[in-house]
Amino acid sequence: MAGLFEKYGGQSFWNRFLDKFYQRNMSNDTLEAFFSGIDVERIKSMNSSLLRAALGNGDEHFFTSIRRVHRNMNVKDAHFQIFYDNFVETLKEFGVSGEDFEDIVEVVS
Repeated sequence: MAGLFEKYGGQSFWNRFLDKFYQRNMSNDTLEAFFSGIDVERIKSMNSSLLRAALGNGDEHFFTSIRRVHRNMNVKDAHFQIFYDNFVETLKEFGVSGEDFEDIVEVVS
């Protein structure tokens, strides 16, 4: 799976992807409270690094890291499911399909 991060345009593509992804998350009635008073730009920057690691060499397991970071924040499985669904929908919107889509979803699920 090496190279998926760069294949779609590198940092600029994934920055646009994360902008849309977090727009979805912050406009979701169930998730919006988690983002109140939070530096979302900082979160996007951290997630960009995680995506680079996950999609660059396949050694990082993106959502495992996200779950670990949020273990003491009252984030439930239902919240993670919405987050995941938003991720999948954003991938589709940005034209990621076929084997690449399956590989990326496998890494983050």
